[in-house]
Amino acid sequence: MAQAAHAATAVLHETHGRAETIDYLADLENMCKVVLQAGDVHTPDASALGKLSAALSSTDPSPIPHYLWTEQPENVPTCIAIAPNRKEKPIRRAMDKSSCRLWRSD
Repeated sequence: MAQAAHAATAVLHETHGRAETIDYLADLENMCKVVLQAGDVHTPDASALGKLSAALSSTDPSPIPHYLWTEQPENVPTCIAIAPNRKEKPIRRAMDKSSCRLWRSD
């Protein structure tokens, strides 16, 4: 959870001037987040995070702002936070390319 909090804080900091981020932060009681898992349920996959970051970076017509958190000193990607965004279709296409799915606690 700490790593997700770091990534979310970083992406909000980096996108604090975007209209979508300003609107999102102006309505704190209605924030919405979705948690997805990269890789297999029993074997999380850091390479899937890299694929997702690449897919988000190459969306057309413009990249989807996001922050790939890399845990230190291990230098292992652990999570991605996507900036507040209304571009649902490009995000879904990027997710489809990266084998990420809704995380469920068993």
